[in-house]
Amino acid sequence: MANKDKLLDRDIKERFEYEKQFVKDPDDHKTPGKALQIIIAITLAVIVLGGILYPLITQLLG
Repeated sequence: MANKDKLLDRDIKERFEYEKQFVKDPDDHKTPGKALQIIIAITLAVIVLGGILYPLITQLLG
């Protein structure tokens, strides 16, 4: 059984070493579309809140 464990450990180690060549670290800089997505999300949130609050305010004041 000890021989099988050693063989399995060696096989796992070899596979990890082989697969390391395919792994690359992610880039540290932000993607340029991130800022645009944030701006669009905030704009949509303001439009939705305005659409909810405007009828409520007009009913209360009108």
